Amino acid sequence: MNALVLSAVLAATPITLQQVREESRNNLQALLSELDRVRASEQKRVSAGALLPQVQLQAQAGRTIQQSYRDLGTVVVLGPDGIPLQPLQYRQAVTDFPAYAANRFQLGATLNQVIFDLAKFQTLAQSGHLEAAARGTAAEQMLASEFEAVRRFYALWTAQKQLLVLQATADRSKEFADRAEALFEAGRGTKGDSLAAVVNLGTDRINVEKQRAVVSQAQIDLASWLSRPEGQELDAVDPALPDTPPPPSVNLDQALELARTNRPVLVQWGQQVFAAKSFETSQAAGWAPRINFQLQWLRSGPEADTVFTDFGRQSAISGGIALNWDLFNGFQTDAQTKQARAQLAQARLNLAQNERDVEGQVKVALDSLGAQLRALEVAQQNRVTATQNLDYAQERFKAGASSTLEVRDAQLKLAQAYQTLIQTRSDAEVARAGLDKAMGTLGNGATP
Repeated sequence: MNALVLSAVLAATPITLQQVREESRNNLQALLSELDRVRASEQKRVSAGALLPQVQLQAQAGRTIQQSYRDLGTVVVLGPDGIPLQPLQYRQAVTDFPAYAANRFQLGATLNQVIFDLAKFQTLAQSGHLEAAARGTAAEQMLASEFEAVRRFYALWTAQKQLLVLQATADRSKEFADRAEALFEAGRGTKGDSLAAVVNLGTDRINVEKQRAVVSQAQIDLASWLSRPEGQELDAVDPALPDTPPPPSVNLDQALELARTNRPVLVQWGQQVFAAKSFETSQAAGWAPRINFQLQWLRSGPEADTVFTDFGRQSAISGGIALNWDLFNGFQTDAQTKQARAQLAQARLNLAQNERDVEGQVKVALDSLGAQLRALEVAQQNRVTATQNLDYAQERFKAGASSTLEVRDAQLKLAQAYQTLIQTRSDAEVARAGLDKAMGTLGNGATP
């Protein structure tokens, strides 16, 4: 590794796989899903509040003012025998009404309690199921966020390792170019071999610079997913990977059983079915009676001190139970119930489809891990063979039995073998994380 590569590594911020997995649970998408869960939880409290006692306090103060006025009316004049005089005779009657003003104060409290309301009870049940579904959605998003963070970590790790391989290749090219020039000056090599070695060195240095851009992009991708500053240069610390990764710890049947038990998306859609069932019942509740209890305490009078301080006087308490039953509402209940029934059928179809999707994801993930592990065995053997081939080509070149073309070909094959080995090792770990995600066990089943 040259000084430039070393300084770049020292300037980077190291990050481990465990850090990546932990920070991914605070990824933007995971946080948004968690906020959805919080809203669903509070909606459950709203539904529960409609069934709890409702208490209202009322206080009023007013004043009535009436001005004085004179009422000029007429009355019929009666004779001595009490019979109106004919023709009818009238006289004017004058009545004076004095000015009038009075205060009125009122203090009261009312308690309302639902005794039976099927719609509200089922709405509470529906809110509970929707909260559980939101928990499943948040947990599923957490799985997806963690898996994507693992994938991006290994993308950075792969890019860094491949940069080291390309740098090592360039270093070997530099040594070989120096050796080819020395052989030419000693009269044991050709000028063509020396120039070809210099061109190969230039090509390898170009590959190093291009790989630096790949590393930079991988750093940005990982930092962005972890909500870190994208200008921060991250250095993926080597995870503790065994030389020979273990085979899958489960077979297909075991993996499917784990997925049915742990996969949050199945919990989410299962709760959606329960919520749809509760919604259907709440819509059908229009056919059921509703019973409520009300208790009222009231005080009123013309003096504020008496109403608001002297609670031993002028108080009235009343209570009652009310039954309301919609005997006919224009077939609205029937139509709403059928709509809810269709929604329930849709939720069941979604659950069945997601169960099939999860089974397919588990099988694909298990097959992918097996394929990557088999490919890794071949890649490891290729690297050993390519190393031996380069040693052999260099010995032949030193002995003057081969040209730079043979050595160059051996160098490229070794670099490709190393890069393939690194990529396959990374792919195997990503495939293992993908299997854990498909089974719902990634991150030890951490849930919000």
